Amino acid sequence: MTAGSSPAETTADIYDTEIYASTLGQKMRRGLDLGPKYYLRDLPRYFRQRKKLGLPLRDFGVLRNPVRSFQNGTYHHAPLPPRYDEALTLLHAAGVRFDNQQSRIEALAGLWWETRDVEGDVIECGAFRGGTSLLLSVLGRLNGIAKKVHMLDTFTGMPAPSEFDSARESGEFAPPEHWPTVIRQQANTLGVDDLVEVHEGLFSASFPVLVERKLVLSFCHVDANIYQGTLEACEFSLPRMSPGGVMVFDDYNGLCDLGARLAIDVALGASGERPQPLAECSAFVRI
Repeated sequence: MTAGSSPAETTADIYDTEIYASTLGQKMRRGLDLGPKYYLRDLPRYFRQRKKLGLPLRDFGVLRNPVRSFQNGTYHHAPLPPRYDEALTLLHAAGVRFDNQQSRIEALAGLWWETRDVEGDVIECGAFRGGTSLLLSVLGRLNGIAKKVHMLDTFTGMPAPSEFDSARESGEFAPPEHWPTVIRQQANTLGVDDLVEVHEGLFSASFPVLVERKLVLSFCHVDANIYQGTLEACEFSLPRMSPGGVMVFDDYNGLCDLGARLAIDVALGASGERPQPLAECSAFVRI
């Protein structure tokens, strides 16, 4: 926290709003840009793909995604972990910024806290600049929870989209060059370098290494945006989740992430589970 700043100012400043619509005017422009395309092009294609993948065509929730994006509401309310504001202050001082909206970060942290007594580590599949993983590791340290946080990302942007991704491009969400080094420095500054493991590269390269570790997971955050990465993340994580664990899907109700929604429904198909809305475009399932 800088001299003269209040905790509320620090909280506001830690959220980087450049990559999403935050003001009413920005939301209106985004709605006008994406709304017609979403309903007239993306959804018809999405339902054809559901049929191709053998998924049920009844998916009325997808029709509400533009409304969710505009409202930016929280649908599942869980108390924030103890010392949450302290964690934000520490992260801010270390130069960490969040790339997701405040509602999503707080809802995710609340669910993570609910899994504190569940056996297993934490994994984030799609970390971008690492803010969420660092938050959970700092909250763990402050509250005496010694769980490893496995942070996975290419750190060079998204891989090439598949036929199921109509609104994403290769290279999106690329952090500045050598960003994993920055994350490791931030983890060291925050005193959590023993809790954070950074795995660089495609999921298809990282998961075989982690298989040998025989991981058990209590909390999983999937934020891969595209079909293939999301499917790989779900197929790796689901069988390793402990009973009582939680999986959060950042993109399930996203306007530009229908490929991710398809992948999640494919992965959950055998269980019959459907993710429940969490905050804005995110959703979750309890295992």
